[in-house]
Amino acid sequence: MAVELDPRFEPAESGPYMKRDGPARARGEEACRQKLCLVATDRQLLANVLHDLSLEENCFFVKLSINPTDGMYLGRCLLTSAERVGHLWAELKQHGRLFCSVQDDDFVAPFREDTD
Repeated sequence: MAVELDPRFEPAESGPYMKRDGPARARGEEACRQKLCLVATDRQLLANVLHDLSLEENCFFVKLSINPTDGMYLGRCLLTSAERVGHLWAELKQHGRLFCSVQDDDFVAPFREDTD
């Protein structure tokens, strides 16, 4: 069965994801090292949340998995401000149909396997 892609997003260059650039990327700003990670079983709900986040002035980039893993869709949001990531995490962790966490690239880098 073919997945109907959301027209608000475009295919990502790497991996089975759809993406959407935010205003901060268009201005040439840098994303902070903390990523807002979202998981939901409802793809449309997750797409709507990510689309709304992509409209924020300090949004750099969002992405959404095309296919679920064990029924769960992954979303990521990169922002220019770690403080905003923290505030969004505190707000979205209260959501009854989303799981929200923060990935800190500086912290996890030593634990990643070298893929080069």
